[in-house]
Amino acid sequence: MTSTRKDDLVYAGIVSLTLPLAVLAIGDPLHLGIWYYLLAFSVAIALSAMLRTPPLFAFGAAVAVVMTFAGYWAWALSLSRPEGLLGLGHLFSLPGAAIGLSAGAWFARRKRSASGAFAAALTFTLAGFVLNQLVTCNTVQWCGPLSLPVL
Repeated sequence: MTSTRKDDLVYAGIVSLTLPLAVLAIGDPLHLGIWYYLLAFSVAIALSAMLRTPPLFAFGAAVAVVMTFAGYWAWALSLSRPEGLLGLGHLFSLPGAAIGLSAGAWFARRKRSASGAFAAALTFTLAGFVLNQLVTCNTVQWCGPLSLPVL
């Protein structure tokens, strides 16, 4: 069975609604508001569509965005005193995710397979996010073990 762009959007939409529904059910550990989750997923899916990516690319991008939020949620829930500005680190790293998503789109268009498109979206989006996170953690925000020691 081959996936179509419509299937891709349906899968990405389903994945994109998981976190906003979880925020409604259990609360927001990052204190960002439901609008932020909806906007982050919407931008990832819209960017995937604008770049005319193969099927399952938007789904991979949505899964990557879920993974970035999952890491931040785990971090916030592990703190004894959660910080209200922790979500800014996620916000500051989204440009890197967008650049990674764009690079993944370029790569996926050359591979022309659904599984390759999914893998490219997931890998490149996460790599862009993590690289931007490392820059953020060593310039404008302290992130514990991700920040280099100051001499």
